[in-house]
Amino acid sequence: METPTMSKEKTMTSNLKMGMVFFLISEAFLFGSLFTTYYYLRTTAPVWPPAGIHPDDSLAIANTVLLLFSSLVIWWAGWSIKKGKERNLAVGLAFTAALAVAFLAITGYEWAHESFRPWTSAYGSIFYTLTGFHALHVFAGVLMMISLLAQTLRHHFSADNYVVVEAGTLYWHFVDFIWILVFISIFIIK
Repeated sequence: METPTMSKEKTMTSNLKMGMVFFLISEAFLFGSLFTTYYYLRTTAPVWPPAGIHPDDSLAIANTVLLLFSSLVIWWAGWSIKKGKERNLAVGLAFTAALAVAFLAITGYEWAHESFRPWTSAYGSIFYTLTGFHALHVFAGVLMMISLLAQTLRHHFSADNYVVVEAGTLYWHFVDFIWILVFISIFIIK
């Protein structure tokens, strides 16, 4: 028989998951508007990207590998806590955060070494806006992973209590998915 406490926990779990889903939908609209702007500029420009602008594909490929691997790691971490493996969750969260920090470092290096700036052209503006908003979401993901790691080290999660980890995992997969779209748009389709 379900107790009032169990019912309250189910409601909180359902609310947290639904809250994350609605948040990610709003973020999808944000990125959707950025992609719409990118493709509008791309289709109306006589030359895209402008002559002399060649974003570094090798750095973008490295970042893609990092984020794809981080998705596997965070999936493993989430799976681990469902099995009661708290240590694996801690390792997975720490490793995911480290991969995200590496992504941000590469992105910062790329921005510092590109031959164009946001004010150079419409291409520069949308390139830095799109990659910048994504980097901001990666940074938020780092903070989330650190917060989840701190809670894990205080033994907050277990095989029966992991919904917050699921929400964090969902957010991270969303960030990784958005990067795939950014990568395809800027570095593959051009």
